[in-house]
Amino acid sequence: MDKTRKKRSAPRSGRRILFLGDFAYASTKPIVSGVIRHISNRSGVSLLVCGAHPGNDDRGYAFETDVDGVITCSGLAGKFARRLAAAGNRAPIVFVSQPCDFPSAAGRSVSLVCDDAAISESAASLLLRHGLASFGYVGSRLDVAGAGWDAARRAAFLDAIAAKGMPAAVYEAPQRRLGSRADFAALAAWLRALPKPCGLFVSYDQRALHVLNVCRAEGIAIPEEIQVIGVDNEEWICESTIPTLTSIEPDFEGAGRRAAESLLAMMDGAAGGRTETFGVRRVVQRMSTTDVHGSASRAVRARDYLRSHAGEPIGVAQLARMLNCSVRTLQTSYKTVFRTTLTDDLAMSRIEKARGLLKGTKTPVGAIPEMIGYSSPIHFARLFKAKTGMSMLEYRRRASGNDRRNPSPRSSGSIR
Repeated sequence: MDKTRKKRSAPRSGRRILFLGDFAYASTKPIVSGVIRHISNRSGVSLLVCGAHPGNDDRGYAFETDVDGVITCSGLAGKFARRLAAAGNRAPIVFVSQPCDFPSAAGRSVSLVCDDAAISESAASLLLRHGLASFGYVGSRLDVAGAGWDAARRAAFLDAIAAKGMPAAVYEAPQRRLGSRADFAALAAWLRALPKPCGLFVSYDQRALHVLNVCRAEGIAIPEEIQVIGVDNEEWICESTIPTLTSIEPDFEGAGRRAAESLLAMMDGAAGGRTETFGVRRVVQRMSTTDVHGSASRAVRARDYLRSHAGEPIGVAQLARMLNCSVRTLQTSYKTVFRTTLTDDLAMSRIEKARGLLKGTKTPVGAIPEMIGYSSPIHFARLFKAKTGMSMLEYRRRASGNDRRNPSPRSSGSIR
């Protein structure tokens, strides 16, 4: 066997990419997901993920020089990237959600940073549609290191509001830790003084949680007096607050795919030394920005009608015509306000109507579906059992306290 053949029979384990991420940030998981999706169909490429689990001793990867490329994102990961570079590794690096901040890596790096202007313009666009009297911005402390992104979001939001000739205020946080008593007291006074109704853009979701806490303590109604929108779509916050929090979700997964693509290109010899931006993936509307003069009012009227006309054969399209809107608009606003679909709510209203008839009248079981707007008795019977865990006949027996009563004769149209 010649030397070449021998060398090929014992190759290295392919190209090794190190991902350095601080998983305390909501952005890290979708970023690494985008990386994995991009390289999963590439042969000869392996991925080492550092920081994914506190029980793993994977921080050691950060001092390993035998990697061919590095992707790093916000937080403590930057510190490990610096130590890796200081250890003598000359591998190309892609920075996601942060710029390259050490000169020795500038020529062999690509930075992918969030387009803060696009984030702010999305927030302004949503709030400006709601006929509000004023607008405001709540951010971080601009005197701390690394707050450039916050300043950029504030400036872009104020510009977008000013372009429409509307007033906008800015909350200037005191020189104390965010979330401190002093911060909350100053924030409360600022929120009370805002002209209402007001649209508030908050630079990130955890800061928006502070705003919601203060509004609740001060008795400031959301969304009636203040509408709030955050950034990052951290669902553990956004879906848990009362009301739920509208948030802008940057395209973190797309940034991860682009990071992997750029890194592989540099590993193949492409030049680095540039900065690119990634934008908005979607705006997830929840209760905190409900348009109380439009979608909320429409949704409330729709629910009131459903509850009072549950026995009528009304459909979603007919209801949308009555409310002078499209089916899609009605369905979207209904789910935003009530966190359930109009169709499901209609079905539950009819089930409640059926329960009342089964419990309070002697109406034959087989006649009930048609009375509450169902053309198919069999379909409603299945729905009733799926939602209540019993047939209509079983429900009537239990409601009357007579589980052993003989079933109704067929002439009554009994349905199981």
